[in-house]
Amino acid sequence: ELKSWLGSLLAMPEVALFRLHVSLDDPAAFTMMEGCVKRAAAAHKKHIDIWKATAQVADPAQHNQETLKWFQMNAGKIAHHYWQVFERAFMEEMFERVIFVEEDLLFSPDFLALFRSTAGLLEKDPSLWCISAWNDFGFKGTAVDPCRLHRTTYFPGLGFLLTRKAWLQIRQDWPAAPTMGWDYWMRVAFRTADKECIIPEVSRSHHAAAKGSSVSSAKQLRLFEAMAFADIPSTCDAAEPCSQFGNVSYLLSEEYETWMRTTIERAPRIDSSELRARPGVKPKTLPRMLHVVPFQREVFNGIAEASGLMPRNTKGSIPADLRSEHYGAMAGKLMSQGLPLLLVDRRSSRGYLQKTEQLRFGPDFEVIAGSRGLSCDEVCQRRGSTCDKMQLYFLNDCNLLRKHFGCEAGCAHQVGKELPVYVPDDFQPTYRQCLLTFISPMTCDAKHASTSRLCACKIMTTILPSDPNTGIAGAISENSGRVTRPDPHS
Repeated sequence: ELKSWLGSLLAMPEVALFRLHVSLDDPAAFTMMEGCVKRAAAAHKKHIDIWKATAQVADPAQHNQETLKWFQMNAGKIAHHYWQVFERAFMEEMFERVIFVEEDLLFSPDFLALFRSTAGLLEKDPSLWCISAWNDFGFKGTAVDPCRLHRTTYFPGLGFLLTRKAWLQIRQDWPAAPTMGWDYWMRVAFRTADKECIIPEVSRSHHAAAKGSSVSSAKQLRLFEAMAFADIPSTCDAAEPCSQFGNVSYLLSEEYETWMRTTIERAPRIDSSELRARPGVKPKTLPRMLHVVPFQREVFNGIAEASGLMPRNTKGSIPADLRSEHYGAMAGKLMSQGLPLLLVDRRSSRGYLQKTEQLRFGPDFEVIAGSRGLSCDEVCQRRGSTCDKMQLYFLNDCNLLRKHFGCEAGCAHQVGKELPVYVPDDFQPTYRQCLLTFISPMTCDAKHASTSRLCACKIMTTILPSDPNTGIAGAISENSGRVTRPDPHS
């Protein structure tokens, strides 16, 4: 894999514009891997600096036993390696922009041209933190335009450019134990800071490994084989500025947002229920134009395959995140008719949909921080109230969690039906973290002995007797104890 990866990268003429570094993290294989890197460098007449990562140094005074165990897991070792590489590149070498790639990737001929064509956007648009060569939903048949680029709030990895400016902010919150993986932690960091990445519709990197820390089943192999992979030569050379993708100013925040809102407003709708398989029912033929599908997160799994966002026979191969999304909007395709789709989350914080389609946090609900070990049903019942699981999805946000809990160790992704939560249990590797989820469904009855839930409780009101002088009734909020009466002159 290391040999193929280096050959794919070093074959690009534009590589001459870059300084090359390879970081190794397996002492038992240092000699073998170092020899492979040196042979590849000599064969292509390139210089490659070799960095050697060191193992995580555990401190029993700072890290509990569960954290120490996590350091020895693959996820812990990979996260620590990334931390060291980020620190070396940005804090020691003081590089302003760095492209990070892993050894199990292969690259399109215009891989480097992608970064050269778009790097200037990061200087113009502070809402952008990275550029990636990978589209998580870039499947064959769905991703069809190799020249089109998108914005995404979902950090993709797998061949990405990050800036020193972004790292200076990210590193402040990097936890000792990003237990669900460094990449999921980065996704939380990006969303918390309200930042995005540029990605191609058709990927410029390809996952080539048949096994690894995140590839362990035939289904996963089928998923990666279903990914579209560009094979377009670069039109750029090392002497001139690169415009492989033409005018990319449409990716700047204001222009992109205008296009998104205009497109959603004008497009005809398809009800998400129409995308679910119904045996014996022939779907109606639709006009050949882009359609918008308003949907809710909890039904996504049921419509993903029909929307071109989950290839057949790959269900369950990877977590069912809303990947490659721009604030809940994702490009897909109605596979039965070949029509382009734009799936739009009805809870999107951007409010893209019409008022009758958009879901918002209920005005008759309030956000309550629960005590440790209690379910939201129990938290609300203690207030003489009830919980609504549909409202919990609006609480799945780091900035909101920080308003109600300390979140002293930052925020991170986790799985579990009791999320989002705060962890006050010092036995856990996630101690003092606030945990949200990209994957798990929300429920009111779930609880965990180590966590405190953030809950949505209905504001209960009781109608008071009419005022004998005005004949106007009032209401008292049973949760707050505040008495409110309408203005008799209104």
